[in-house]
Amino acid sequence: MKYVISIFLLLATIGCRQKGPAEITGTVNPGEYSEYQLFIVDGGKRDSLTVDAQTRFFSLLLNCDTPRIVTLMGIVGTGQNKWPFEQALYIEPGTKVKLDIQFKNRRAEMTADKKDRNNTALITYNRFYLDKSRSIWENPPVASELKNSMSEIHTRVNDVTEELRPANMVESYLRIQAYLSFAQALDGVTYMYSRNGEALPDGMRELIPPVYEVLDDPMALRFYNTNTFVFNYLKKERETPEEQIQLLKERFTVKSIVESVSRLVLQSFVTDYNYKNGFEEGLQRLKNMTADLGEEGGKLVKDFESKKYSMEGAALPDVTLEDVDGKIHKLTDFRGKYLYVDLWASWCGPCCQEVPYLQKLEKQLKNPAVEFISISLDTNKEAWKKKMKQLNMHGHQYIVTGDQFATMMNIKGIPHFLLYSKDGTLMQYKADRPSSGDKIRNVLTRLK
Repeated sequence: MKYVISIFLLLATIGCRQKGPAEITGTVNPGEYSEYQLFIVDGGKRDSLTVDAQTRFFSLLLNCDTPRIVTLMGIVGTGQNKWPFEQALYIEPGTKVKLDIQFKNRRAEMTADKKDRNNTALITYNRFYLDKSRSIWENPPVASELKNSMSEIHTRVNDVTEELRPANMVESYLRIQAYLSFAQALDGVTYMYSRNGEALPDGMRELIPPVYEVLDDPMALRFYNTNTFVFNYLKKERETPEEQIQLLKERFTVKSIVESVSRLVLQSFVTDYNYKNGFEEGLQRLKNMTADLGEEGGKLVKDFESKKYSMEGAALPDVTLEDVDGKIHKLTDFRGKYLYVDLWASWCGPCCQEVPYLQKLEKQLKNPAVEFISISLDTNKEAWKKKMKQLNMHGHQYIVTGDQFATMMNIKGIPHFLLYSKDGTLMQYKADRPSSGDKIRNVLTRLK
């Protein structure tokens, strides 16, 4: 009976240890860096790590019902000497992660408790990869050594996992990290070789397993570039978005990855579609592809439909414009005039460079049938007003907050110039810039 009770108490004790918050604690040796910020990113939540100025000690409790991986992020230094870092950490309910962090030579040197095999594995491999990528970039291996050198990115994971035997979740994370790191390093090496007129040795691409063999894992979404990597794979394998989504569903079983990459495929279709040719056909294709996406699919369809405003012959978009005094205006207020519209922003250097040319063009043009309108896409009204004052901008100056107008017009970059006819229809979606000189001046002069 005593034996049974002892077993029961032991199991109860173990159970208690596995409940409650996880704690991340440790010390920081800032070295030469007097300023730094540390954060723990856990899903969509970010918590600051407060470090005691005297003891350099920090501690943070995280609600933790199940084991998971969080990210320690940091910004170290000031001004031109500022640099970031990040490190994945494994946490379990009721456990403590102890870290020792030292900033040195623009690196965060980190160690975990020796008994913590999971975080030791994560830190060990991340340190190796940072050293390896720096070595490859600074001293690209010659062709005869490249294959062996690059292969270490994969083989090092095997060494770490065999030595430390981390949890399955950690091992999965490390193998995905190695896969994406290898692909990223290979792209860098390819660029460096091509810059020198060289080609990669045969067999380098074969060192990468098929994308679906590694990234068809819920853990893959922990990495910011997973969706883009899978999307690029689909584009290489299939031409149309319909075919790409079909292949995605055939090769990947993780629902969250299928959903997130499908969104990327559809968003790309909306952004890149040639609206001048086959608008109705493209709209129907999108409706077919988004039929089972509900509200999200409806938004994509609405975004596509709004792009009709970027087609020559399209009507003036119904957007609200605000002048410097806060008064509201519409582009339709100018119907009866040709409109030369400048889309710009205070933070856009090329936009600001066009302003003197625009002012010169407006001054030289002797055509009362043409109105010049500047529309800022700034999100900060004060920055807009300050830049207008600096550039001595005058005339019809407006701001349209948010990204609705840029989305409607399918604007992919600024400065962007539009030309509308007297009846309010789009004549030129990409009108010549003011800096083109006589080219745009002659076009505007001929308008009657």
